[in-house]
Amino acid sequence: MSKRQFRTQASSSRAAPATAFGGFGSTSARSSLSYVTETPNLSKISDPNVVVAFKNLSKADSTTKTKALEVLQEYVSHHPYEEGGTEDAVLLAWVKFYPRVSINNNRRVREQAHTLQLMLLKSARKRMEKHIPDTVGSWLAGCYDRDGFVARAAENGISSFLDTDAKVVAFWTRCQSQILDYAEEAINETSESLSDERNTSADDAQALYLRVVGSSISLVANLLVKINKKEVLKYQEKYESFLQNKKLWGLASSEDPFIRKTIDNLLIVSLEKQKEVLQTMVERISNGFINKALRASQSTSSLQLLQALSKLTVAFPEVWTSAYKDKDKDTGNSFKRLRAFIQKGSQGSSVEYWILLQDLLSKLPPQILPSDKVEALETLNTFRNSIEGREEPRQHADQAWLSYFATVGVVTNNIEDSAVRAEIFREAVYPILEGYMIDEPGRSPVTASASVKASSLWYLQKDLKPQDSLAFSLQKLVNAFIARSLTSAHTGPETSESQKQAQRKIIAEGHRWFSLLAEVLKFEELNDLANLMIVYSRGIYNSAVKTIIGEEGKAYSATAIVEIALRLTPVVVCDSPETLASFKSLVTNDLPKPRMIMSASSRHLVSLLFILRSIPSQEDVFEEAWKSAINSLLKIPTDSSTFKVFTALLANEAASNLSQSFEGLQELLLKANTLALQGDSDARSLFETAITFDCYAGATTGTLMSQILQHCNSKDAESHQATLDNALKSLEFISVHKPGLLNDDSDNRIVLITILLEITEISDKPLALRAMRLKIAVEKAGNASEMAGQSSALDLVRWNLELEPHSPRMLLIETLVQQAKSFQNVSGETASAAAFFPDAGKWSEVLEPSLSLPPTPALGVMRPFAGSVFLASNSSSGLSATSVDPKTFLVALRMALYASNIIDDINLVLRLPKDLLVDILHSLVLTTELVSDQLDLLADGEFPAWATEDDDEMDELRNLASNACMSSLISRAKRWQDTSLATEHRNGDSSIAIQALVAKLSKTIESGPGQYYAVKALSHLVGNLVDTHGWDAVIGDTWISGLEVLGSTVPKALATTAILTGLGTNLESSRVVNTFCNRLISDVAGTSATSDKALGLLVSLNAALVVYQEDEIPVTKNRIIFAVKQILSWTETLASENPQLSSEACRALQVLLPAMKDVYGTYWESTLDFCISIWRSSEDGELSDERLPMIGMSLKLYSILRKLEDPNDDLQEALSGDYPLQISQCLINLLKLRRSKDHQPLEFVDTLLLRQLRDIPLDLVKDLSEFYPLLASENRNLQSAAYDVLHRALPAIQQQISVDAALEDKDARLPDELLSLLLDPPSFSAFSDEMLEGFPASIRGYLLSWHLVYDSYANASFKVRNDYSEILKSENYIGPLLSFLFDVLGLSAGKAINLDKTRLERSAIQSYDMWAAIDSESPKFDMRWLLVNVYYSSLKFTANLVKSWWRDCRSKQTSIAVNNWTEEYFSPILIHEAKEDVSKWAEEQEPASDDENNLVIKVSKNTPNIQAGYEIDDMMMQINIVIPDNYPLQGVEVKGGNRVAVKEKTWNSWLMTTQGVMTFNNGSIIDGLTVFRRNVVAALKGHTECAICYSIISSDKKMPEKRCQTCKNLFHSSCLFKWFQSSNQSTCPLCRNPFNYGTDSARKARDYGAGP
Repeated sequence: MSKRQFRTQASSSRAAPATAFGGFGSTSARSSLSYVTETPNLSKISDPNVVVAFKNLSKADSTTKTKALEVLQEYVSHHPYEEGGTEDAVLLAWVKFYPRVSINNNRRVREQAHTLQLMLLKSARKRMEKHIPDTVGSWLAGCYDRDGFVARAAENGISSFLDTDAKVVAFWTRCQSQILDYAEEAINETSESLSDERNTSADDAQALYLRVVGSSISLVANLLVKINKKEVLKYQEKYESFLQNKKLWGLASSEDPFIRKTIDNLLIVSLEKQKEVLQTMVERISNGFINKALRASQSTSSLQLLQALSKLTVAFPEVWTSAYKDKDKDTGNSFKRLRAFIQKGSQGSSVEYWILLQDLLSKLPPQILPSDKVEALETLNTFRNSIEGREEPRQHADQAWLSYFATVGVVTNNIEDSAVRAEIFREAVYPILEGYMIDEPGRSPVTASASVKASSLWYLQKDLKPQDSLAFSLQKLVNAFIARSLTSAHTGPETSESQKQAQRKIIAEGHRWFSLLAEVLKFEELNDLANLMIVYSRGIYNSAVKTIIGEEGKAYSATAIVEIALRLTPVVVCDSPETLASFKSLVTNDLPKPRMIMSASSRHLVSLLFILRSIPSQEDVFEEAWKSAINSLLKIPTDSSTFKVFTALLANEAASNLSQSFEGLQELLLKANTLALQGDSDARSLFETAITFDCYAGATTGTLMSQILQHCNSKDAESHQATLDNALKSLEFISVHKPGLLNDDSDNRIVLITILLEITEISDKPLALRAMRLKIAVEKAGNASEMAGQSSALDLVRWNLELEPHSPRMLLIETLVQQAKSFQNVSGETASAAAFFPDAGKWSEVLEPSLSLPPTPALGVMRPFAGSVFLASNSSSGLSATSVDPKTFLVALRMALYASNIIDDINLVLRLPKDLLVDILHSLVLTTELVSDQLDLLADGEFPAWATEDDDEMDELRNLASNACMSSLISRAKRWQDTSLATEHRNGDSSIAIQALVAKLSKTIESGPGQYYAVKALSHLVGNLVDTHGWDAVIGDTWISGLEVLGSTVPKALATTAILTGLGTNLESSRVVNTFCNRLISDVAGTSATSDKALGLLVSLNAALVVYQEDEIPVTKNRIIFAVKQILSWTETLASENPQLSSEACRALQVLLPAMKDVYGTYWESTLDFCISIWRSSEDGELSDERLPMIGMSLKLYSILRKLEDPNDDLQEALSGDYPLQISQCLINLLKLRRSKDHQPLEFVDTLLLRQLRDIPLDLVKDLSEFYPLLASENRNLQSAAYDVLHRALPAIQQQISVDAALEDKDARLPDELLSLLLDPPSFSAFSDEMLEGFPASIRGYLLSWHLVYDSYANASFKVRNDYSEILKSENYIGPLLSFLFDVLGLSAGKAINLDKTRLERSAIQSYDMWAAIDSESPKFDMRWLLVNVYYSSLKFTANLVKSWWRDCRSKQTSIAVNNWTEEYFSPILIHEAKEDVSKWAEEQEPASDDENNLVIKVSKNTPNIQAGYEIDDMMMQINIVIPDNYPLQGVEVKGGNRVAVKEKTWNSWLMTTQGVMTFNNGSIIDGLTVFRRNVVAALKGHTECAICYSIISSDKKMPEKRCQTCKNLFHSSCLFKWFQSSNQSTCPLCRNPFNYGTDSARKARDYGAGP
């Protein structure tokens, strides 16, 4: 039977007719909350999707309802009011569904229901408003949903059209009847009527019921609050009906706290608004709130219950008496219910609970309160236990005890018998007071205010007997306390822990006693009680004073009690002359005694001393006692304990003047400062106290600052970290508490600022930050003399720049620049501009020694100033510039670095006098060029000998060498070519200064010193001017002519080089330069090599040729030919006689020969002969700096000739004739030359050489062994060249080795030279991260050697590969490689490199291109690429060796990381390659003979399986080869698929043999398949299997060939020798007779490691 037959169908005929109500319709009389509510008629809804959505609202699943509501919301949003709104049929359906949906257990469903209600109201407006009475109860009930999101959704809907309080009240008033009906309906529902038990759990049903009931109660309560009495009376019957509901007041004991709070609130409101109605139900309310609610748990609702009970008790006291009925009908049980409630404590409520409980107890009818001792004590014990309960918060203790003692008052006031009351006080109050005194342990300790309450309550009991009075009890407590205090002084040795604990306990007791007295003194009405306690307190005081004197301060608890008494209740001492006199005697006579002041009581005694000062008229007594104490201490040897006492005596403003007059005390304070700087904590405390309270005399402060500054050692901060830290602490403390000390002495101030600036430069950022803050504090403290201080700061800058190198006071340039700019910001233009810059005369003086040195000849290969090096060198004398004197050069360098930062301020620069500015700029540009050359002479990653090994400093030097420092001046020199300018710069134009600088540089070029550097400086200056402002060709020739620099003599040639290289191609159209170039070529044609003018002439010519493009030289071809002919006529012996002239000749030919490339003749052969003669000239085996330019220029010349487009036949014939062999040999010889020092010129030459070596035909290379050592070179270019030649040569060599190994049957070996490169693997720990970033040459050479090893594998035969692997295995070559590889790539640390993020894709993993890495990748990427490719190659060619290392790896972390990394990046590639190899091998199998079959191979692309089958009589014998995910770290597995025509034992043997072949042959699947096929074919042909391994083909691919002469069984030789080795005897494995192996037994024994 279908379930549909049981559904109740909706019918429109069942709907009640609508009647008018204000502007609204009427509601149906049927319940709208029950789950059996009729489903409305949906047939009139036009949208079928909406119909489905409404039907889904009837489903039990909350997710379905949520989606249905989303559909409805979307539908409504598409039907706004402006377009007609939602249709009526939807509104009618929603009105029926809304009440049920709005109470659904799912929070999201309820929230969306209220949201949809609002959307419908906005969409339909008036049409929806008439349905509001049908939904108002559900809508308003949603506002009281305990879920905040749901309540907010309902409230937002209501507030959208009720935007004022008046409208809200009116709405509630209007809908009063419907709300009450909804509430009545809701309160009458049950969990069974609201939820279907078939699809709702009992807990969910109960939660739904409680939510509905709670919201209905809240609705009624809010009606009573919001609506006035007149309106309420209109529906009084409905209110009475709701309030008289039988189960309403029973909800006060509900298990749900929300319901309990709601019903408590309803009772409070009803008592105010509906008291008459409640009066008829007093018994029912009493039963619900007293009989049941007090017994039930009131967790988190106890506060609301007390509020309700308090209101109820005031309104109807009889609820506790006559109206209270329980099952025993005993009205006295009502207080028992309350007592049970008190026992539970506050039950999670706030501290207000105890206030309300006290209030309720005070309002209870007297007849129900305890009237005898037993009941009273039981009640009070219950109260006390609730306070001390585990669940009661400690912060409630004060108010709880106050309420407790108030309850004591309520209880005792109800008892007339004084004896009973006395017993109650003794048993319920005295133990608490006693516990307060001795600090009895407990969760809720009694406070002083609560104890005052107890004491006052007891004290007011005047009718008690003396022995029962408070006075008697207090005397008892005091006597006990005095006894304990006397006893505590003798509980053990003075320093024992038991003694200390006893003393601390007595101090705590004394503090509590005097705290209690202090609290009592606050209340005037308790004066009598206070006077009583003062009497007892003086007894405590007198006893303590006697103990202090008698024990000489050892019992510090007694001293502490005296201090506590004076601080908390001074009236105890001061109001009694006798007591005050004893106190003064203690301080003046006993305290200064050495044993007393140094006792354990010293801290408290010092406090007593200062307390004496606070007593009126005791100032003189205090000063006398203070001085006596200081004098006593000064006589005692100083140590940490005396420092502590001094600290205490100085820690008061009264000690300042007194201290400054004590000479002995001042000496002690200086001593304490010294100890504080050494780390003594007690001395530091004394120092800080003396500073804080101004105890240092004026004469002492200077010595104090000097002591601190002497301990500020910033240059060796690491070794003096503690001392520096202590000094900074002292300065920081002074800056905060007495900053004036920092500026009292001007000398100390300058030293202090210098030291602080030094500290800001160190790498310790926290220290630097502290120093900077201190510097700011010093500057702020010196604001009164600001300008003087700032001027001294500028003097400090200039003085610091002129310091000798390595001076301990030398500051960083950045620091000096900051100081200067800080001064400029303050001074503006008031200060002299010259003061900001280094002394120009001093700068020139320290720069001259370096400029006088000739430049290094190697720079002659660096264009465009190449020839200038030779001319400048010939006109100078002395050592090369690589040997600059650091003592002078570093001073000049620091001046340049500083000036380059200041010179950016154009306004400051142009305020300088012109001559001074030019001098500064002249020194700056020359220093810049000198630094540039010094950097050019460094190897990659090398630091200059005169600089520190600091990357940041090198960056500063490179920035200086970039010539960017003068950009501001150059940008303002727009008229630099104008010779008619005035003599001074105006309006921010720097043209005058630039013209003067050009003139000064020209003069330097002419007369020195530093001609070469002046050439470079002038060239760069002119080039930057042209780049910035362009070149005016009209006045350009005039400007050049005006300089008068063009010429070929030595000074002229240098100036010519500067101007022409600076202007470059801008001079192409210049007639002056055109004419000059023609004249130079003509002069060359008539000059001999021995002429003194030859070198200058060629240098000038090369500078002029820079101006023109290759085919645009403005010289006739005949002149060029004559010039070339003349130059070539010099070349026969030129290389050996004049390297400088040879270099410039080659440079000239680089331009001239292409200009005559169509000319035939011997020029081309002569040029090649010239180049060869240059290359052969280095017979000493070293590539020296003197010959480097010549070799570099000749290599460039040869490169140009080879790449010349459309060369003539003579040139082509020369390049293809006998010359290639000579050239190749020369280039190889150049490669082998010794390099004394790496630098950029050598790098340039080696790069040229490398490019030529890449094109050497391999057949011209006779001996490869000479290239292997170059792989270990530190020169990367030599490494690259050697690797390139070997990499190209190995394939052919390996083919020949494989052939020889097969023919001669001998073991192949890797070259010994190559293996020697693997013997010294790099160590990861030897390289820093920064070093690894640069890919060190030693690591590169090692990895390239391994790459060549695997190149050998790639082209070798199977046998040769195995021979190579045995070699690598025997010496464990691969272990260090893998260890280093995994260290660098992070796998050893468990953090493998992500190859996807580093752009190492599949193709990069499989192959490494050195040239691509050099040309376009960083060294770091190059190293990673090479490492990854080497690892890939190791897996591919030496998988067994890698697998062995991985299995033996002791680090589990590394092992796991390697496995995962290999599986992710390498295994997929190798598995794919293995499958492709098998597929290719299967396709290329040779056709089988008639009696044989080929293997049938099936390679799965998507699974790691390969199937191999052999067909036998229409049946397929098949094996499965499974490749693991981490192949080849884990070997392939061979599994049997289908066994045909062979025994299982034999079959298993074949499988093992096949897998063994794959395992021991580096995972070669093809070899395994070959062995499997041979076994099958041999078995089918009747071949006998080996009697040991049961296979026909062994793992070394051989058949059984050794037969036993006795039993005639056949064995594999390898199997037989393994048997001999394991059994230690040479007998047949089957018949056990001696086995005659044959003549090669010795060889086999050797191969398998058998014994003799």
